[in-house]
Amino acid sequence: MATLKSPLRKQFEVQRRRAAFVGSLPAGMTGIIAADTWVSPFLGIAGGIGAGLVAYALVYGYETLMWRKQHGR
Repeated sequence: MATLKSPLRKQFEVQRRRAAFVGSLPAGMTGIIAADTWVSPFLGIAGGIGAGLVAYALVYGYETLMWRKQHGR
């Protein structure tokens, strides 16, 4: 028996993914510059991807936590 999600919940899930993606873009660019400048020229892209993934996870987790705090499960 599947439960139907409310329109508000569906909208939140779309916005949560969008916010996490948009937050990962500047973090990725910053990671590329920082890794390329201070670590190694060969780690620029890897550093950017790593920083972007961390930022994505932080924003996604924060948005999820705030949703659960405000709306319950």
